[in-house]
Amino acid sequence: MESASVSAVLFAHDLNKVSNFYAQALGMGFTRGDEHHVILNCRGFNLVVHQIPHHLADGIVFEHPPRRRAEGAIRLNFPVQNITETRRLARSMGGEVDSKPPSWAEPNANVFLGYDPEGNVFKVSEHP
Repeated sequence: MESASVSAVLFAHDLNKVSNFYAQALGMGFTRGDEHHVILNCRGFNLVVHQIPHHLADGIVFEHPPRRRAEGAIRLNFPVQNITETRRLARSMGGEVDSKPPSWAEPNANVFLGYDPEGNVFKVSEHP
């Protein structure tokens, strides 16, 4: 899994659910994967979704909808083609994209926070 490009690793309880969310709802391209990880690409940035080992993952319980894990030190930001479609897809796949910009952004800002099916927070902005 060597990479010469910038990447981030996102540890997931459910590898397939989380990697499908980022691929379908946020439009990331599938690069490669196996039963332990999936590499997705967005404009040269690789997101490595890595399966938490099952003996550890079995003890993790998620609320429905998942509680946002906004206290993380890193938030991923994604350009998307269409916010409305991204919001619809995110909701259909167990995540969410807010309908209003965050309180720190201008009211007419083109940025929205959201979360994936496991509660990981991200930001999207529309760039057709």
